[in-house]
Amino acid sequence: MAQVEAIQFGPSGSVATIAREEHLAPDQTHKTYLAPQEMYGDSVIIRGAETFSYDAQHQRVVISHGPAFDAQTIANGNLALLLTNYRPVIAAPEIIAGRPTIPCALVNRFTGVRVMRIWIDAQTRLILQKETYHANGTIGSRTQFENVRYMQAIPRTLFATPIPTGYRVVDDRTGTSKATDIERVVKDAGFAPASPRYLPEGFTLVSADVATLRGVKTLHLMYSDGIRSLSLFENAANATADFGRMKPLATKIEDRDALYVNDGSTTFLAWKNSALTFALVGDLDLTELKAIAASVS
Repeated sequence: MAQVEAIQFGPSGSVATIAREEHLAPDQTHKTYLAPQEMYGDSVIIRGAETFSYDAQHQRVVISHGPAFDAQTIANGNLALLLTNYRPVIAAPEIIAGRPTIPCALVNRFTGVRVMRIWIDAQTRLILQKETYHANGTIGSRTQFENVRYMQAIPRTLFATPIPTGYRVVDDRTGTSKATDIERVVKDAGFAPASPRYLPEGFTLVSADVATLRGVKTLHLMYSDGIRSLSLFENAANATADFGRMKPLATKIEDRDALYVNDGSTTFLAWKNSALTFALVGDLDLTELKAIAASVS
């Protein structure tokens, strides 16, 4: 049981969340959000492969099925890839959340840049604090556990999933195909996809998924070096990129027109060719992303 504080640092400020979290090994978690105000009272209960997300503001419960394959989970789940591209650097013990920890920095073997630090509980080996860093060395995020308590027993009622009176249930079966069986997923795209011939050193294709986004069937290829991830989205429907509230800037990929935005150290680059529409998203600078985009065929 603990309080978890997470901060994401961006170009216009930082976004913080505070949550109370209870975990029962091996696969049950109950997280209740305390901040920010718009998330107060929301909660998430994970029971094995099912996730129940309680949205207090909209009075609904979203039930998701199957394990969560987000980018960070896939990237950090490949220990062999991480150790190939990063070397651990152990530092002197530190106290985090009142407990002795072993600090460990992960340094890229090719660039010598530190991209992450973790503080490992010396007794339980749980990660009590994590920091990630942008390519320019600035901090990108920090997650820290406070008021950690290890208990002999946790009431199983904490992980019950009743539907509150007045709430509607949303069964999240979006039809998304996610797999590390990349060849099968690519065939599901329904069009002949393109892929980059050039990637930064250490990056490799680790997953693929096909989803219908705003009515458009979209293939998502994710590349990783064990920590950092790079996403390539493509569709055959001539659908324009959605930059949200950010105003894109014009650029060129060789002789093709393109648009991009920067959100902190993350760059979003979009372009088209005669058959497909593409978007690249990653914690890389514009020059690197344009080199990757120029090699897509």
